[in-house]
Amino acid sequence: MKKRDFIFSASTNAFQIEGGRNLGGRTDSIWDEFTKRNFVIPPVGVAGREINSIEIAADFYHKYKTDARIMNKLGLQGLVYNMDWTRIFPKDGETINPEGIKWHDDVFKTLVENGVQPIPILYHWDTPLWAQLQGGFENREIIEWFRNYVKACFKYLGKYTDIWFVNDENSTFTLSGYLSDYMPPARKDKTAFVKALHFLNMTAAITKEEFVKAKDKGYLSKDAILGIDHDWNPPIPLRENNPEDIKACEVYNQWFKNLYLDPNLKGSYPEVFLNWIKNEKIDFVISKEDMEFMKKNPMDFIGWNYYRPCYISAYSFDDKTIKLQKPSEEFFVKEFKQLYPAKDVKYTDWNWIIDPSRLVSGALELKAEYGDLPFMIIENGMGDFDDKSQDLIIDTKRIEFLKIHIAEVMKAKDAGVNFIGYSLWTYCDIFSPSGGYRKDYGLVSVDFNSPIRERKPKLSYAWYHQVIKSKGKDLDIDDVKLKKDLKNILEGWDLFYK
Repeated sequence: MKKRDFIFSASTNAFQIEGGRNLGGRTDSIWDEFTKRNFVIPPVGVAGREINSIEIAADFYHKYKTDARIMNKLGLQGLVYNMDWTRIFPKDGETINPEGIKWHDDVFKTLVENGVQPIPILYHWDTPLWAQLQGGFENREIIEWFRNYVKACFKYLGKYTDIWFVNDENSTFTLSGYLSDYMPPARKDKTAFVKALHFLNMTAAITKEEFVKAKDKGYLSKDAILGIDHDWNPPIPLRENNPEDIKACEVYNQWFKNLYLDPNLKGSYPEVFLNWIKNEKIDFVISKEDMEFMKKNPMDFIGWNYYRPCYISAYSFDDKTIKLQKPSEEFFVKEFKQLYPAKDVKYTDWNWIIDPSRLVSGALELKAEYGDLPFMIIENGMGDFDDKSQDLIIDTKRIEFLKIHIAEVMKAKDAGVNFIGYSLWTYCDIFSPSGGYRKDYGLVSVDFNSPIRERKPKLSYAWYHQVIKSKGKDLDIDDVKLKKDLKNILEGWDLFYK
């Protein structure tokens, strides 16, 4: 495996940024259907869940050339793009949409011409509606439908990049979409959960098989790598030296780390999961042949979405004995629970914990368990209510968040973790599944009240430019300098950047 230069990147996701939902031959996905059916707008200023239209979103579908120029000015080295299966296969599992392929080809080519490496993620929660109507990830046929999709992607787009991912955040997708109705397909069914998770893992193995074939055909470079991206929140025992809480963390890791990484890295499932299937009398058999196939087709590297650690206690702990920032969470297995202590813990305005302390130790744990594979931070960022009423958008809290986390990535590299890149969430403001358009994540502001979705850089844009230019060495936050830099950027922010 070749030695790679470290990439500073940004990440985004098709259904959150793209728009153009029924243009270019595209049809609906489960997210189109979900947002139409569950449309809700909370009061202004409330940190509540907004489920809004994604018909236009940030309109990347039309504005990708503008965005590529903005990324080039930033010095961005990569763009992680969670792709949209439905745009390429809008009708069924066999019929390629030429317009969908051509659009992606134009986007990837434009990015490369602007010095930005496309880093595609082939699937992120957005099952085509035609597939869902036939059972979606509960239907084993989806494995072959997905095979055709990835073959097309490698054939037509493989020339643009040598870094690929299969899936992103399988844990959130299956837990929130198959054991809950928080996200589509809102199944709330244990058997559906098991089937969906297993067939997701099988699609990854199928993708690896096709990845190797695509290399042999010359569609992909021989050095190309294929990874799986997981959103593991490393646990911290609520009571530091309490044996029950330490044990609860170990069980938590089996469910929230090993269950989602072992299948596509080791070709196995943790015993807690297999025992749970038996105890719940779930009528689904994971065959020996499937496990052998996954073991034969492991992923090449690990993507990690690090936002925060989590505090875990034994299930028996009485959470009324401590002050909480928000209610504790219980899970479908009653062996641990997640708590949000108010004392000595920092939170964002959206009540997400701010704590980079488990990034290095978590990376070392992953390395110890899965070997010296390449690693890449694929998502790390902070949702906030940005003040966009002034000439300069001063998002200092976001810069402070990014600074302390990038510093830990550099420490992990020094500690021997083979990090090949850091990708922040996200390039520009987008639709958030948890906050709609009121939850700002981007380095670049998007005016969602503007018909052209006008772009404008924030202070974090000037800061990340400094970070990239210094190769991660200059993380200083000099307000005077950064504001001067941002003003200089805005002076050259002509109509080609809006």
